[in-house]
Amino acid sequence: MINVSNVRAGYGDGPDVLQGINLTAGGGEIVTILGPNGCGKSTLLKCIAGFVKPRGGKIESEGKDVSLVPVHEKVRLHRMGFVPQTDNVFATLSVADNILLGARHLPAAERSARFAELMSQYPALKAKQERKASVLSGGERQILSLARALISDPQVLLLDEPSAGLSPLMMHEVFAAIATIRDRTGMCILMVEQNAFEALNVADRAYVLSLGKVAIEGDAAGMLADPAMRHLYLGGEPETVH
Repeated sequence: MINVSNVRAGYGDGPDVLQGINLTAGGGEIVTILGPNGCGKSTLLKCIAGFVKPRGGKIESEGKDVSLVPVHEKVRLHRMGFVPQTDNVFATLSVADNILLGARHLPAAERSARFAELMSQYPALKAKQERKASVLSGGERQILSLARALISDPQVLLLDEPSAGLSPLMMHEVFAAIATIRDRTGMCILMVEQNAFEALNVADRAYVLSLGKVAIEGDAAGMLADPAMRHLYLGGEPETVH
């Protein structure tokens, strides 16, 4: 469970990008954060992950205050996984080495067992585990970044725009993989996404940000079905996938 209470945050001496955000995300659900560019989506996710320190408010994970806990401690002690939007794989390393980087803090036996489990879940990665990540397609790279986050067995998975730069077909595959992770593990998944329709199709609940505040929150299916919601916040009708 993630609980964000009245969080304010920004960069350097600049104004608050987040202006009192309240948000919850529980185990076994995908919660997506939507909104236009510059509304604070990625800042909120980085705040929860520990890359940006909040200027006010509180961030709790499983009831513990983690507002000022650094990234590496959130991974090791609070079982959080984070997948950034860009530069999320090491192109010159093999697929296997990319995944194992996410488990350096685990005992060797546990690391090997987790790696073997992931290879059984992602056969496409297993087939290319000795090849450099640079040969992977965009969708395969995104799946690889998910696998690296999953090898540490997180309770909370934070995803920053997992569909960025992907074709519609690859986008569907990545979102299907995210939904499968939720269904298989029951973990809490918090996802920032530009493609609102795809995100809402796999999400359980959603928050729409505007100018650093929550403009609307609710059930994902309800948002998809609301014509006013589509035109005001989601950019019209969904694209047809070929």
